[in-house]
Amino acid sequence: MILFNFVNYVFLLSCILFNIVMYSFAWTLRATDQKHLESFEMWCWRRMEKISRTDHVRNEEVLLRVNEQRNIIHEIMKRKANWIGHILRRNCLLKQVI
Repeated sequence: MILFNFVNYVFLLSCILFNIVMYSFAWTLRATDQKHLESFEMWCWRRMEKISRTDHVRNEEVLLRVNEQRNIIHEIMKRKANWIGHILRRNCLLKQVI
């Protein structure tokens, strides 16, 4: 039986769950989508720390406890920029469309 510690939970969260969420929001990211993504990210960190919604713990304090920053929106924007750069380096029809 594998015992999960905090480092394993952070690894699973960042490698598996966040990648799935980022792929689903990869194309059009509206302001409401950004708000939902940030809420989901904070929900995940709160779940991992076993903090209830009724505990009245601020988001900044939760992020300090897990020693992380909000990065899901930044990561999506970075991946979009990398994809655009990849497409623009190639000589294909998609480059002409963009």
